[in-house]
Amino acid sequence: MTATDHRLELSRNYELAADLAAGVKPDQLTLATPCPELDVAALIDHLVGAGWRVVALARGEGAAGEGFPHVELPAAADELRRAGKEAGSAWADDTRLSATTTMPWGETYDGRTVVDMYLAELAAHSWDLAFATGQLDRLDPGLAAPALAAARSTIRPEYRDAMGPGNPFGAELPAPADATDWERFAAFMGRRPR
Repeated sequence: MTATDHRLELSRNYELAADLAAGVKPDQLTLATPCPELDVAALIDHLVGAGWRVVALARGEGAAGEGFPHVELPAAADELRRAGKEAGSAWADDTRLSATTTMPWGETYDGRTVVDMYLAELAAHSWDLAFATGQLDRLDPGLAAPALAAARSTIRPEYRDAMGPGNPFGAELPAPADATDWERFAAFMGRRPR
């Protein structure tokens, strides 16, 4: 468990993801992303689905498996903003940070760890979406360092490449000496930052 409360950054990442989804053009939906096996359309589905999973976890509801329903591009940004508002309300109760949740893969975490885990996930997939669609300049510079701290506190070595190469995240890669915080975060998550 980390000592830092990242609920505010998690809420801000929903807004970032929504802004990035709103910036996707229809002809970009079939582009490859840094996330193995997910094109832009599937990545948006995953972002929205993971965003709603955070809401369910904050409410103490069970989390379903990995499959997420398809979201049409025009609805994606609104879905992310709505999920972000509901997640913010659900996580506002401080007792949720110490409540435990069993994840679909059987491990149990406290709420603070769940927040960190999903901050890292939403930030990684926001970076993936920005990278794939040429929107890296739209990334919120204030989110990268907290997302990296959250990732460092929750990602164990055995999680890397657990579902195949790069899935759910690959081995940490070296970041360039002049890397930005987002590039350091991307490299930690197993993405080539440039």
